[in-house]
Amino acid sequence: MPISDAVVKLVKYPPELLPDSWFGNIPALAEVAPPVLELRNFRPYLVRLTNIQVPTAPPTLVNLRARYDNVQVEENVDAMLNIFPGAWQMPSKDNLRLNFLSLAGIIAYQTHFGLWVTIPTIAEKMVWNVKLTPTEQALADKLGIAATIEKGLLPLPLTDQIEREYQVLAEETHSRQVVVAVANTVYSIENLYPRPGEIIVLTRIAALPALVANVVRVVVARDRDEGIADVRTFPLSLIPGGEVDCFIPATTEIRLTCQAAVAPAAPFVPMLFRYTFQRIRLTNILRARFGLVSKDEIPGDTWEKCVAGIL
Repeated sequence: MPISDAVVKLVKYPPELLPDSWFGNIPALAEVAPPVLELRNFRPYLVRLTNIQVPTAPPTLVNLRARYDNVQVEENVDAMLNIFPGAWQMPSKDNLRLNFLSLAGIIAYQTHFGLWVTIPTIAEKMVWNVKLTPTEQALADKLGIAATIEKGLLPLPLTDQIEREYQVLAEETHSRQVVVAVANTVYSIENLYPRPGEIIVLTRIAALPALVANVVRVVVARDRDEGIADVRTFPLSLIPGGEVDCFIPATTEIRLTCQAAVAPAAPFVPMLFRYTFQRIRLTNILRARFGLVSKDEIPGDTWEKCVAGIL
């Protein structure tokens, strides 16, 4: 299942990076239908399309088309990176679209990409011209948010925020072999659990896919959210560039499963999966950001600064 407006609204521990992948045929002189990604009804969230990976064995005669709010992009893929994801940061508060166009005959194609999703802080709302509530405006005035934005110090970049405020206690890379023998049957890969005083964050997924026709998917569930990520494995691989980045936090558990639309033919060969997760200390900053505590349950001005976007 591709990322949809409903999947975006499952995000509750922002920022989160949701992975996705696609494979199919691009028709002659036309776009893929339905589009690879199309989001229109995701407010109040802010989204940012990134990490687009495309195969580019020239001449592919394929154009990448994207739209983020009122900005449109169309580029031929032949000179783009053909192993690692490219440099893309396409932010949106209203509509976001990614698709491909074939300039020749029908072309079999594949891609994987990521979508950063945040719930806007006061600083982000001010930058994106989102109306503040009277309470938010009062807090913005109290903390001098407008002046800090004009200095160029807010909003905080996601990379800086994660590096400074997500204290990594441990990082593990696991690999599993799973025999998928029956179609449309859920097979467990692994369940991951945080220890007391920590959260876990899934950061990477890789797979050695079966045939295209098998349509094997890796499904990520966390806490009570089913299908926060649903990634087809065919565009993935176990080599560099075939691994998809993600950032999916959980406070109670992460469940990794797989299934195939069409079961592989016997003799069954184990499918290979690799994934990485981090153990992160559950600090007061994260408790406030995730809505796990109220303003009065943590000391100082941590809650206000998280809401404002200073932390």
